[in-house]
Amino acid sequence: MLPGPTGGPATFHYFNVAIADANKAVQAAVEHAEPPAEARVSPIRKLLSAEVAALRLKAGKVKPA
Repeated sequence: MLPGPTGGPATFHYFNVAIADANKAVQAAVEHAEPPAEARVSPIRKLLSAEVAALRLKAGKVKPA
């Protein structure tokens, strides 16, 4: 595990993103991270349409997981 931006332990924040394009989804998650400039983000997996519906995500929206 890599250290966090301040040298302490890394922290993990997960986001559900309703954007089909992986690069745009990652960028949207980065914009919601705290602080955004120091975030290292990687996609985990695509959400199934049933998951998007269950999470009540609208197209283009980002929610903390």
